[in-house]
Amino acid sequence: MTLQAQVRKLQPSEHQLQASLCEYLDRMLRPELAYRAIPNGGLRHIRVAARLKAEGVRKGSPDLFVMLPAGKVGWIEMKTSKGRLSPDQKGFEAICNRLDHLHAVAHSLDEAILALRSWGALK
Repeated sequence: MTLQAQVRKLQPSEHQLQASLCEYLDRMLRPELAYRAIPNGGLRHIRVAARLKAEGVRKGSPDLFVMLPAGKVGWIEMKTSKGRLSPDQKGFEAICNRLDHLHAVAHSLDEAILALRSWGALK
């Protein structure tokens, strides 16, 4: 295995980052708030994908959202250190900006925690 492959293997996947964030939120989110994941990614049978699309699943939806006080919602997109937003994800971010929703792209657990802290979501 090359050194580059070994380094890549040491870096957490997007799944690992998101799972770590959920574990953190389970302990540190203010108890009156709530979060949910949006399972948009992954391979699916074409029939399942069509059914989900009919039910409102859309490309570009962030990985997680946090319900905050006063009707606010914070959206978090987790990415690996080299991950970039897709055009659909950039479009969702633009909608958030236009509608004054909170939106963060986090390339690490620390970046996600900083966003959550700035939103007042943590204990």
